Amino acid sequence: MAVRRRVRRIGGSLGVLLPRDIAEAMDVKEGSEVRLTVVGRQVVVEPVDDTLDDGAVRRALAAVLRRHGRAFRLLAAYDRGDWAPPRR
Repeated sequence: MAVRRRVRRIGGSLGVLLPRDIAEAMDVKEGSEVRLTVVGRQVVVEPVDDTLDDGAVRRALAAVLRRHGRAFRLLAAYDRGDWAPPRR
């Protein structure tokens, strides 16, 4: 779905109003927190999902690295071109 809107001055900032059908499709309401990300010359607007906090992500990543750290190091070496298959 593509919709054209004009950028408007809101106080000292610039803003774009979300049409109701887009807001409903994104499941955002007045007061909802959204994340803005610039990708090239595009702005991506997405609802903030607080179901998983940063601490939980870091703990999960640490657990994966403890279990599979060697594999990640070998993959990184392969990407750099430093890896060669072991000789038998």
